[in-house]
Amino acid sequence: MTDEVGKQKVLIVGSSHTGAFYTARERIKTGFPGLEVSYFGMPGRIFSEALFENGILRAADAKARKLAWMDRPEIDFSPFSLIIQVGERFTLNHVMRLMAFHDVLEEAERSGRAPISTAALTAFLTSMVQSRVDHIVDRFGADDRYCILPAPYPLARSTTPGPKHEYGLTALSQRGFADQWMTHYEAIITERMQAAGLDVFLQPHETRAGQFMTQDRYARPGTDIAAPEGQVDHRHMNSDYGWQVFCAIAEHRLGLTPEGDALSTQQKMTG
Repeated sequence: MTDEVGKQKVLIVGSSHTGAFYTARERIKTGFPGLEVSYFGMPGRIFSEALFENGILRAADAKARKLAWMDRPEIDFSPFSLIIQVGERFTLNHVMRLMAFHDVLEEAERSGRAPISTAALTAFLTSMVQSRVDHIVDRFGADDRYCILPAPYPLARSTTPGPKHEYGLTALSQRGFADQWMTHYEAIITERMQAAGLDVFLQPHETRAGQFMTQDRYARPGTDIAAPEGQVDHRHMNSDYGWQVFCAIAEHRLGLTPEGDALSTQQKMTG
């Protein structure tokens, strides 16, 4: 849908991972003058418990904690022609541990861990992904305006011992078959989402740092292991990530690329 001056209305909605896009809002506004982009985010648990009724999303508890930048208690999906839902994890932690702590019988690598067959591992992955797909459909329906963007993979630095260390990811990064199983896992996500009539946009490869990891250049300032423990954060990305991923989705869904100086900025970021 478009507003009164002909701008196409886009909504970015979801968990705290919407913050990467909100902090890139001025670049998005300048680079895509034909779009009117709105942002609506909630802390993860509050988003997962939020009510969606008659096309309106609101926190189940009106007094629930809000993200610092949030300026409204609810959002009506009806005016928007593209709705980018951010933050679905597709049981990532369980997936990484399942892969890391088993030996796949059809793979040559052996670590002495419990064995699992390719067929069994595929069945487990498919079942876990399907449970999340079913949840999305049950909650929001299969609206062709939706583009589901999974939460970004943790930063590569999260494999370094210290606060917020990603133990499962570290173990998985040492398995020789991790890359091909990440590809298989993402193919299952794509296939199950498409079967449900939903569009999923996987994390762009140019933002990644190998299997199940994001490049450290997308870290938010002041969140590395030198920061106070409560501020260490390897999972939430900065405005550069929000900008780059928004550009990729705008091209994927709307056939748009950024205009003017913003175009050269995007070209530099993607190499």
